[in-house]
Amino acid sequence: MIYPAKTFDFPKVPFVFIRHGETDANKAEIIAGSSEPPLNNAGREQARAIAPLMAMGKWQAVYVSPQDRARKTAELVLPDYELHILDGLRERHWGDLEGRPISEVCSRFDTPPNGEGFDAMCQRVSFAMQTALAEVSDRLTVVVAHSGVGRCILYMTGFDAEGPRIANATPILFRPTAMGWGYENLTEDLIREISA
Repeated sequence: MIYPAKTFDFPKVPFVFIRHGETDANKAEIIAGSSEPPLNNAGREQARAIAPLMAMGKWQAVYVSPQDRARKTAELVLPDYELHILDGLRERHWGDLEGRPISEVCSRFDTPPNGEGFDAMCQRVSFAMQTALAEVSDRLTVVVAHSGVGRCILYMTGFDAEGPRIANATPILFRPTAMGWGYENLTEDLIREISA
């Protein structure tokens, strides 16, 4: 699929981002990328653990990567919601680095051999987020995807894409501020605030 050539046109509406639960590749710090490692027992438990918190909210829609680990996380976290699959939310294709240790990545901004560049990934994530956030209402959208998608979102909202990755199965509230964007772990108090 070809994505429109836009310079990270990112909608200025709040949303919740959840990275999928843990896989054995995550635990071993191996690059999974476009491969399909399933959630491990810890990953399934992580997803179940945040389900009560997420059940407190009233969500506009749930958009999810087509990859199994993200879909399964979304099913466990938000079982009563229809999942809208967006191909643009899939994890980065790391080419020859897939299956290798994460420590072999020099910079996330480099294009791996036979893989997808960071800018190309951010273009497709930007397009996917425009789709996911197009219908603005008093309810927030939830996006369930991957570490790389989270890094693109951080980058497109003005934060450091090279910093620590977003933890597995941790809901993060992103919202516009007077200075640009802010993000923080979702809590019961925040759910009450955004649902008021």
